[in-house]
Amino acid sequence: MSRPACIALAAAIFLSATGAATAASPRDEVLRVAPADAAIFILVQNARGHYHNLSESPFVEWFPTTTIGKQLLESIDLKQLRASGAMIFSELGTTPTALLEDTLGEAIAFTYSPASPDRPKDERALLLIRPRKPDALAKILDKMNDLQTRSGELKAIVRKEHAGGTYHERQKPGNRSEFYCFRGDVFAFSSFESEIKAFIERDKAAAQVSEKSPELLDRMTKLGIADAAGVILINPRALDAEVKAKVAGAKPDEKRFLSRFAEIWSALDSAAIYLTLDKNLELGVSVRFQPDKLPPDAKKWLTGTRNVTTAECLIPNGALFGFAAQVRATELIELIASLAPLEPGKPDVKAWITTALGPIVGRDKLPLVLDALGPNWAVWAEPPTKDGVLPTFVAAVEINGEGETRAKAEKALLQAVEFGFQTARVAYNTKHTDQQIEVKEEKDPRSGATITTLVNDKFPPGFSPSFALVRGYLVIATSPDAIKRFEVPGLKNSSPTGFSTVAKFSGTQSRAYLLAHGPELAKFLADLGVGPEKTLREQLDGLASVLELIDSADIITRGDENGMRLAVRVNLAKPLKK
Repeated sequence: MSRPACIALAAAIFLSATGAATAASPRDEVLRVAPADAAIFILVQNARGHYHNLSESPFVEWFPTTTIGKQLLESIDLKQLRASGAMIFSELGTTPTALLEDTLGEAIAFTYSPASPDRPKDERALLLIRPRKPDALAKILDKMNDLQTRSGELKAIVRKEHAGGTYHERQKPGNRSEFYCFRGDVFAFSSFESEIKAFIERDKAAAQVSEKSPELLDRMTKLGIADAAGVILINPRALDAEVKAKVAGAKPDEKRFLSRFAEIWSALDSAAIYLTLDKNLELGVSVRFQPDKLPPDAKKWLTGTRNVTTAECLIPNGALFGFAAQVRATELIELIASLAPLEPGKPDVKAWITTALGPIVGRDKLPLVLDALGPNWAVWAEPPTKDGVLPTFVAAVEINGEGETRAKAEKALLQAVEFGFQTARVAYNTKHTDQQIEVKEEKDPRSGATITTLVNDKFPPGFSPSFALVRGYLVIATSPDAIKRFEVPGLKNSSPTGFSTVAKFSGTQSRAYLLAHGPELAKFLADLGVGPEKTLREQLDGLASVLELIDSADIITRGDENGMRLAVRVNLAKPLKK
């Protein structure tokens, strides 16, 4: 081969490779013609790929063998839905699989902007579809137009032009119309003709700057959700007028909270609700701020990096569920006080706390105690004790400080908790003269802590309220055994995770508990007046069936200097992907 021919071949290969690498994805084709100023943008992408992953997954193979799977697949409602769907798809000349594969499986978007208070006719809505086979969508649309014309739902289909582009009007009785248009491989549909015209104009403008990344994609990328299966993207600036109107029209008891919300809202750059699907699933909220506009006291809550915390590690691995937080009591009180409504003639949050806790702790000691509480807190439920029926509930809070200051705080806290226990004991013994509660103290040989416990033969099995000060933590539990098991975790050698966990739930442990103790729990709840025992038993059995699908679920947070993500991460009993 001659040298010129080699150069030409190499150039052709390079250009071909470059073109393939820079070809816009179906998602990006939709994003480039979507209105970036819309208040709400909803996107579903790669549904076809997710469907294939799911249909071949261990979860789908296993699901029909589960209790809830059998109930669902054999239900009359599902059979009726399938029959109705088959009729509709037959009329349209397609099948559910073909519709997903050829039409809806690449990218679908819906944009919406409500009318502003001062311009009530400015409502906007637009549907965008990027089909894998545009001809398949066109055939379905032609079939639908034909069926609706013959039935009288449509009067006519009228061809129109705008800015060198063609679109169609679906005229309906009563002077109502819908409009649609194909531009390249993207289909647009709206009840507003102005939206279709704007779609054509955006497509022409985007073609002239095709190398530029779509603005909506930039927002999604900064939020960390560009590849999520489903996204609801919110544009705060398009909703500013509504927020201001809400604040202006707020009642006196709502004014403070809404004003505070508006202050934070003005610093919000973008926000989204998202769903990711891989071997498991994650549903979350992602927010991004302009940090310099955020109030300083809100900034520490809404921005900043996250990592594993001592608080979350307080929850033992075998817990049914648990909640953790890393915050000092004084910081939490300040946050609540800044958001709580102020009612004339009534004390604010700080005054209420002083009134309620001051007499118990001591008004002079209350600031010392509140300053010492935290930053690590956790509350969790463990499986019952050996002979118990109810879960064992535990709460632990760190007491910080040094020397005499810490000692005073610990003493005041222990006295306050002991006062609560003694008050409960006296109240019970006054009403039950034949069933006296006794106070028992024991020394835990492992930690050296003194555990104080309320004892009564009539308590439910395994239920003995207890408290102790263990290695710098005040621990309160429904069983002294839980306090004896309590451990303070060490994080010196832990690896960075990039996220912190604020709640944990074990579907496996919770289901095992319900299967083992469901009947006794139903009877206990019925005796408390929650409901009929039979109904409660059925509800607990149904919950156990659902929990068969879930291994665990966590609520996690991620963050950086510009914002944060809060998500529920669900680990299913079987993965959604091979």
